[in-house]
Formats: sequence, C-alpha cells, structure tokens
Amino acid sequence: MEREEFQGSDYDRPLTPSGREKTQKAMTGLLEVIKDNQERPVLFSSGALRAKQTAEVFASVAAAGEQKATKLQFSDSVKPGANALDYLDVLIHHPLKNGECLLLFGHEPEISETVALLSNLHRFQELYERLWNSASASEARAELEHWLPSDEGELTVVEGSLAFKVKKAGAVRLELDERSAAILAILPPRALRLMAR
Repeated sequence: MEREEFQGSDYDRPLTPSGREKTQKAMTGLLEVIKDNQERPVLFSSGALRAKQTAEVFASVAAAGEQKATKLQFSDSVKPGANALDYLDVLIHHPLKNGECLLLFGHEPEISETVALLSNLHRFQELYERLWNSASASEARAELEHWLPSDEGELTVVEGSLAFKVKKAGAVRLELDERSAAILAILPPRALRLMAR
C-alpha cells in the first residue's frame, strides 16, 4: 500500500492483493535466475511487513519449484530507515557456503543507495579491504561516513557517482568479495515477470 493510503505504522504497511500477485510473478522469474545459476538461496529480510511478505512469497515459490532455500531470517539492520552502510554490513558479514546466494529483502531508497555505494567503493580500496577483514565494520564504517558527504546522518552518494533506482519487487544481482564489488544485473520487476515460466 502507498504510505498516504495506510493508516498504521509504516513498519506494518502490507502488500496490496494486486501487489502480491505481481510480486509472485516477479519472484517466479527471480527463482529462474537462481536455478540457471545453480545456486541455493539464503533468505534474509527486514521485519517490516511488506518486505517479510515479499520474502515469504519467494519462499513459497521456491518450495513449489522444489528449490531448497534456507529458513527465512530477519534483521533490523535492513529495516525502513536503515542506511546503505547497514545494508553493506549485512552483505559482507552474512556467511555463505559454496553455491549459496544471499537474497536480501529490504526497502527503498536504501537498496538503491547500497548499490550506488558499492559501485563507488573502488575509490576507497584500502577501506573496502578493511570492511571485509574486520569482525564488525564499525571502524571502517566511521571512516567511510567521514569521507562521504551526509545529510543529517544519512549517507548520500558522492557527486559524480552512478545513481540507481530499484523498483518494488525488482532485484539487483551483486558479486562481492574482499577486493571488489560487481553489479552483474539490474532486474526490474517487469523483466522478472517476463522470465517467469
């Protein structure tokens, strides 16, 4: 539901019936991408209702397609109002085994800001390596907040950076390691729905 149409807390704002239907088709397409890459999805979500519902739709689509996925996990690090550095911390410090991929169900604009930040981390290579090699990104994060401009504590992208807009039920495929971040695909929901078999 749109914010202005919902009377309760933003945290409790649900998907509409038509939104759920479109999401199911998009998650079916996303499952095809995961199957094509022969990966096992690890499900991680914001606890906010609409993100949780989207993750649950994916889990049911995966189960119907006989795709093994991990039990859905939740974190406040990706709740509405978290910032790109919170998302980056989850992406880096969430352990994956060989053949697994992390599916992170979060919110906008935080997802787009995270992708924009990742596309520009090559400017801070030494800092990027420290993000990966620390148990917690707190020290490197403080330095990154120092170097990147912010607006009232929220991270904004440096001038001249690539900008992204990820639509609801869309996906961004990233490959991360301690040396680099690669954006492999930006999949809008319409494209995912077309991929659904």
